[in-house]
Amino acid sequence: LPAATSQVPQPAQDDWPLGLGEPALAFLRASSRVEMTRSYLHLHLALDNTGLDLSSMEAHYTVMTSGLLGSTELVVSDQNMVAVSNPCALDPDLAPPGTLLIHAYGCGNEPYDAWEGIPRGGAEYERLKKERAEVLWAAVERVVPNARARVKLELIGSPLTHERFLRRPRGTYGATFSAALPNCGTPIRNLVLCGDSVFPGIGVPAVAVNGASAANTLVGPVQHWMAMDKLTTDGRM
Repeated sequence: LPAATSQVPQPAQDDWPLGLGEPALAFLRASSRVEMTRSYLHLHLALDNTGLDLSSMEAHYTVMTSGLLGSTELVVSDQNMVAVSNPCALDPDLAPPGTLLIHAYGCGNEPYDAWEGIPRGGAEYERLKKERAEVLWAAVERVVPNARARVKLELIGSPLTHERFLRRPRGTYGATFSAALPNCGTPIRNLVLCGDSVFPGIGVPAVAVNGASAANTLVGPVQHWMAMDKLTTDGRM
């Protein structure tokens, strides 16, 4: 699992709503101390697939650049675990004919500190992207040895990309699993939470689950049964 690096920026207590009871204030204080994971580095590639045996390729690979065995600190160390996704193994039509799509990324193990203060789009930023993405390229080349010679398109996403387009503080992947809120309920009246800071945590499937859980809390059991009966009547269940 991605290791924690820092806390969510904490609002000043003066900014909290007036009239909240102590349980609600305690909840806000605890939420402000949730630990964040590190960020991500992405390498998106479109490769010429000429001569590749696509039938022998897997949909997903995991490459441990520094090893899997040893301490937890080693496993979650910077740029150790790299995932290589090959979606065309599941559906070749995801790419134009003659093209293989590859997405390689560091699994929540890219430190924001390496990027902090560097203006996006400048020469230093582009140099750092190339430099930091070498570990991703090495992982891709474990799957497609001559991948660089096959490049049709190369895109590198950095923690600053996460920060800007996903509005993530310090480009974080999300809350650590141990710090995630246990459920969608809060001591604040009419406030229900969902998202990757709520159990079961980060990732699209997990967020979909807690989104459904949050929605279910907004209606009672009788309304649930009525909705299910209507779905059955409509032939949708």
